[in-house]
Amino acid sequence: MDISSKIIAIIPLQILAIVAYLSIAKRLNLYDNPNERSSHKEKVIRGGGVIIPVSLILYSLFFGLHHFFIMGVLLVAIISFVDDIIHINAFIRLAIHFIAVSFVFMDIHREINYSPIIVILVSILAVAAVNAYNFMDGINGMTGLYTLTVYESIFFYNYYFTPLFDTNLLIILSIAIVIFLFFNLRSQAKMFSGDVGSISLGLLAVFYVLYLIVHTQSLIYLSLLAVYGVEAGMTVLLRLFKKQNIFQAHRMHLFQDLVNIVGIPHIKVSLFYSLIQLFINFGIFLCIKCKFSGYLYFTYITLILIAIYVIVKFYIHNNLEKYNHAKN
Repeated sequence: MDISSKIIAIIPLQILAIVAYLSIAKRLNLYDNPNERSSHKEKVIRGGGVIIPVSLILYSLFFGLHHFFIMGVLLVAIISFVDDIIHINAFIRLAIHFIAVSFVFMDIHREINYSPIIVILVSILAVAAVNAYNFMDGINGMTGLYTLTVYESIFFYNYYFTPLFDTNLLIILSIAIVIFLFFNLRSQAKMFSGDVGSISLGLLAVFYVLYLIVHTQSLIYLSLLAVYGVEAGMTVLLRLFKKQNIFQAHRMHLFQDLVNIVGIPHIKVSLFYSLIQLFINFGIFLCIKCKFSGYLYFTYITLILIAIYVIVKFYIHNNLEKYNHAKN
């Protein structure tokens, strides 16, 4: 069986898996019920992101298990899926995340050796990035569209610059996300990804970005996750400033303000975030082509995004305070 035939054979199995999960989840009552901290108003099936680990298993069956990081993703997917159903202690989850990141380093660490201290520090940052990715999964279409932007940019790099990654895996993962978005990218979503989806996609994104950084020795590839990184980082700082528990659910992200306070539809906000990241990624490739400093580009992009975050956040809440004051 040639490569294209294998991919075509996997697609109906992916569709069957998510349809089967939808049916099972309804019977088991696996719903995400709305509360004062959520951005949806009706109960929705959670855990639809199970299509990601299922797609990795199908890839391994058809193409062979050639990557250690896949085992890491499957590990976090299992613990996250269980956590979606019954709450698991945060320390246990974090311990599993660190083990999964070690599998990622087994692929990255093959050709280039770093000191144990650097590996430990990068592992801590990687686990933080994975959880930040999860925190950003709060409105319809956000995680799916944003991840597609990252994957297609990596696919572009792979094709036009240096073929570092398995194109077949990128295609299969992209198809999985498109299938999931069929159920999620709606004004009233039929399914949420749950931690099993967002954590899995977060670890995959961390792998691709770390691999690019290590093998090109350029920090410019941090820009591939700049929008998520700045949003999550600034929100954590804001919550720490307000002396809140950063591990508890909340509605303080900028994208949540845009949906819940300003009233912009979920899909428009998700598209806006993804398009900004796509524009940034286009700039990455221009910098590579023109041999512009990757460090400077990443710094400029980060500062611009921080400025946008602060200005928009202040504008929204300043107007909200004026409205509440006038109302009272």
